[in-house]
Amino acid sequence: MRVLVLRPQPDAERTARVLRERGQEPVLAPLFTIVPGAETPPEGPFDALVLTSANAVPALAKAPRAWRKALPAFCVGTRTADAAGKLGFSTRDAKGNRADLLALIADKLPPAQKLLFVAGQDRHDDLPEQLRAAGHAVTVWTAYEAKAVDELPQAAADVLRGGDADAALHYSPRSAQTFLSLARTAGLAEQALALPQVVLSAEIAAPLISAGAGTVLVAEHAEEAALLAALDHLPARILLGGDAREEPAAPEPAAGTDKDAMSEPSSEQSPAARRRSRSGRTPPTIELAPQAEAPSETSTEPPADAPAGTALPEDAAAPRNAAEAERAESAAEAVLPTEALPQEFEPPPVREPQRRFGLPAIALAGLAGGAVGAGLVLLGLRLAGQDDAARFAELSQRLETLQAQSAALPSRAALEAVDRKASAAAESAAQAGAAAQSNATRLADLAKAAPSAASGDAAALAGVTERVAQADSNAAAARSATAELERRLGETGQRLAAIETSTKNALLPSRQALAAARIVLAERIRDAIASGRPFQQDIAALAAGGIPAEQLAAFEPVAARGAATREALLAQFRGHRALFARESAPPASGWQDKLLGLASRIVTIRPVGDTGANDPATLPLRMENALTQNDIAAAATLWAQLPEPARRPSEAFGTALKQRAAAEAAIAGIARDAVAALGSAG
Repeated sequence: MRVLVLRPQPDAERTARVLRERGQEPVLAPLFTIVPGAETPPEGPFDALVLTSANAVPALAKAPRAWRKALPAFCVGTRTADAAGKLGFSTRDAKGNRADLLALIADKLPPAQKLLFVAGQDRHDDLPEQLRAAGHAVTVWTAYEAKAVDELPQAAADVLRGGDADAALHYSPRSAQTFLSLARTAGLAEQALALPQVVLSAEIAAPLISAGAGTVLVAEHAEEAALLAALDHLPARILLGGDAREEPAAPEPAAGTDKDAMSEPSSEQSPAARRRSRSGRTPPTIELAPQAEAPSETSTEPPADAPAGTALPEDAAAPRNAAEAERAESAAEAVLPTEALPQEFEPPPVREPQRRFGLPAIALAGLAGGAVGAGLVLLGLRLAGQDDAARFAELSQRLETLQAQSAALPSRAALEAVDRKASAAAESAAQAGAAAQSNATRLADLAKAAPSAASGDAAALAGVTERVAQADSNAAAARSATAELERRLGETGQRLAAIETSTKNALLPSRQALAAARIVLAERIRDAIASGRPFQQDIAALAAGGIPAEQLAAFEPVAARGAATREALLAQFRGHRALFARESAPPASGWQDKLLGLASRIVTIRPVGDTGANDPATLPLRMENALTQNDIAAAATLWAQLPEPARRPSEAFGTALKQRAAAEAAIAGIARDAVAALGSAG
């Protein structure tokens, strides 16, 4: 298949390389050249850059140089990351597509970040809207634009003029409009409209359909992988595996004319004159190889009683009348891929047969249910019994008594003030004792130096001696008071320590109360997970209650922002349903497999007795049933069984499934341990 690639370089070369790997022949005919935009870089500040094309990297050269060290660049692929890394940016490579880039940003950046999305003028990517929905502030900088060429490239003109092209790829409405305009100027409008067009979105298909294009296929998602998947549908859309060209309607042969010669297609017929059906679509042509099978109602084999060598006339293989022909044409058209907005067929839910149980099984189930109910009632009565109420009342009374005793004691500030006064008194007593000792020494020296002192001096000496004795008495009293005060302080400290110990022991919960609190917290967290609410405070309460950190690790990805709800997971699944169905279906090796693949859009075909439990093609249906029944763990397991081409674009959906399944399993384990602890404590 020869495919026109009209996007600008170097993206055109990258697309051509992918087409060659898929066994197709690209024809490079770029309609645009990339030039810098006139818009200046925004002022910021920003926390990170988001790049979805290497064409945006040259514009970063005129951005502030401080960005290169301060801002990480989140890139969609390795080529974009390498180009940004050469400018000095610290890059984060998603190594995939838009979904991988979105998952990388969600994993590496906290919420409420300021992001700069560097894009081109003709942008058809909803990544900024998805980032805003995730809580980020996104600024879009139009850093480059694509300038249209003046005339249709020679390569495109040659293949259109010779009728050698089988399809054309369009990535923007401007590309489609420019292609039609340049083809009209070159006198090739008729050939361009007859060429099958494969577009990225319905917006791009609009100008082609309005201009009268015969075949327009729209990708299921606005990304190149879905565009190339739509291109793969083109052979099945036109000829169900045959040549992409159509056979012109053969005129009625004249008398004596060789009918086989008249049925040969004309190579000179223009594309606009090719045959079309009532609906404007190209009727499919199926080349069948003869096989030895039992004759059916429409078999062209001769009857058994016919002579050897007898063949039915050619008219016998056709429908019996015009009504049958019309029904056959409608049936062939009904299985063709949708050309405007693709819609996938949703099979109705299959009701599982109800199992009938016998009377012994019902009686046994009733006895078991009664025993379980009685045990739960007894457990509830024990939890809410009079003994626990009396114990709680006694603990409350003891706590109030201890609080009253604590209030009657002097405060720590008063005790510290008394301690400071005692220290000052002890220091004063020490100073007075030192002064008295100094005075006594001086008196002894005076007595030795003047043994014949007068009576007046003796009286003065006696007065000094009396004052020294009084100072010694005061110092002794101060020391005694200081010792008594220290003893009282020690006793008070011991009483305070005993009261604090008693209060702490009274406030410690029992094992039974702790287990009951864990059960209540587990139920609250389970409700928060189901409703998508944050539950970080409840996790903190579990951690304070003694739950190990390794048991709480499963809640870290979802505790702050909440887990994905069942409705959100179903919505994400419906967005990937077509991709899952396409990638899970086995490859078609022949025309019979292709017919069965087309028929599987309407009915599910499997051998008799096969439930489809091990059929990869039933993985999407089983995953949807698990999500509908809120069995997130089973849905996560089924997603992990999908083929790699189906899991890679839906990595964000798979991560949300696994995070919620892990959180549900962790909280179920905590609740189970708490119930066991409650039983052992009772």
